[in-house]
Amino acid sequence: MSQMLIIDDNVEFRTMVSDYFTDLGFTVQIANGGREGLAMAKTLKPEVILCDVMMPDIGGIEVVRNLQTEDDTRNIPVVVITGSFFDKNMSDLFRQETNCREFMSKTVELSFLQKKVEALLPRK
Repeated sequence: MSQMLIIDDNVEFRTMVSDYFTDLGFTVQIANGGREGLAMAKTLKPEVILCDVMMPDIGGIEVVRNLQTEDDTRNIPVVVITGSFFDKNMSDLFRQETNCREFMSKTVELSFLQKKVEALLPRK
């Protein structure tokens, strides 16, 4: 069973995504913001992280960069999902980070997100 961490302050979005992936057999943990997400990532060491861009405490880019500073979290693939205006410059900024594997809008179809997430998981 694959473990996923969702770091997002939007209750409706994270609940919808959590329910979807739980139904697929994932173990899903939720963090309400960046600081909580970083702490949970260090403890849980999930196989994949979904991370929002704009959060009230620390933003997605800081989360992605902080994950890279720790040996235990450096190689966890991160899918960055934004509900804000989809800016190519923002996408390019995130894609410079080695652990950011995908950058997409929250309007993405869940089946497409599922395919992207499954492609990032280690083969069992």
